[in-house]
Amino acid sequence: SSGINAEYGEEIGGLVDELAEQRVLSAFNKKNLQEIPVVSDKVDKLHDILPKKGWENFKKGRQILYTRFPELAKERVWDEDTIERLPVLNVKYLEADGATAASRNEEGAAAIDQEDVDGMFTTKSKKNQPAEESEKEKPRYWSDSNSLPSYNMTARKRKGFCLIVNNEDYTSARKYTQTNLKDRKGSTVDADATQKLFRSLGFDVELQANLSKTNLDSVLNMIVNNFPALEEYNCFVAVFLSHGENEALNCVDGRDKKIDDIINLFKGDCCRALRGVPKWFIIQACRGKNFNTEVTLEHDAKEDENDVEEQSSKPISIPSCADFYISYATAPGYYSFRNINQGSWFISDLCAVIEEFSSSEDVNTMMTRVNRDVALGRMVPGDGGFRRQMPCHVNMLTKALYLGPVRYSKI
Repeated sequence: SSGINAEYGEEIGGLVDELAEQRVLSAFNKKNLQEIPVVSDKVDKLHDILPKKGWENFKKGRQILYTRFPELAKERVWDEDTIERLPVLNVKYLEADGATAASRNEEGAAAIDQEDVDGMFTTKSKKNQPAEESEKEKPRYWSDSNSLPSYNMTARKRKGFCLIVNNEDYTSARKYTQTNLKDRKGSTVDADATQKLFRSLGFDVELQANLSKTNLDSVLNMIVNNFPALEEYNCFVAVFLSHGENEALNCVDGRDKKIDDIINLFKGDCCRALRGVPKWFIIQACRGKNFNTEVTLEHDAKEDENDVEEQSSKPISIPSCADFYISYATAPGYYSFRNINQGSWFISDLCAVIEEFSSSEDVNTMMTRVNRDVALGRMVPGDGGFRRQMPCHVNMLTKALYLGPVRYSKI
């Protein structure tokens, strides 16, 4: 590696600069690549980034890479018809966040954790790029009469509170119950990424790991009932990284906690401190035992005319379930996937999108980007085709939610 590094280091740096100047690579991609010290690793990462840039940019970048460094480039077969569906993932490192997914091996399906689809793993690379101050980047906490109002993220003393629950070690569940829940290898990557992300957004973050149902109940009740500072926050976020099934989280003791029961604790009639405050629940867990397969899109449906609702200036009361946004890694009934080295598809793409777009876009718009990235850019071979994942969001917000720019510490 040292020889490769010495021989190609400067040339690879020039290639990255050129691709960035031609807008093939984003500033986030460029910064990430510059931070990788080993040239062979830098080439691998570049090779993984390019398929996400569209066919023309991919073809341009691939040609330059292969022409200059043929002995470093990995041989892969790409074609124009499938480039927009790439990348497929290395199933050797892939798991599903469900009780039986990791050991399931149907006829004709890829055996997760057993087979190795060589050289087919891809992750995002947008990270650690501080947003610069400018008027256009500032979150919109105001609106004119014809635009959607946004939540005021400066009305209270503190910007936001983020709870992260990372259930990774299921030893107790296997020991004391009949479940075959495996440890969620790679979940710490998600926990670290979300913790770093929300701290960079100015949130106070509380990380809890490997909670039994009793301990989870205790943590949630403490926040709702015995945390006076909760009323000082402009936003509340809860991230759950766990096995799951049938709209419930599998706690590390093998017992289930219904997601609805968690959310109900924070409704306006139960949690007065968060009335009118946006509450965002991010749930990385399986929701069933089905694999989401792909279909061919033959044509686009005709778009409907935009509906215009008459607005009223009269004071109104709001439902107790208002101001919630719930982000699920997958649609009801389906598995969600997690790489044991790189973390889950959903959390990885969610963090990357927020890092790049939070200074100018609201949460709902960003989550549509995440939907697209996961649905079109993530897949694993199986059943004669590809298995995919479709994130799902429930929007009960009454205003637009802007998180503001990401500002990473220089330390």
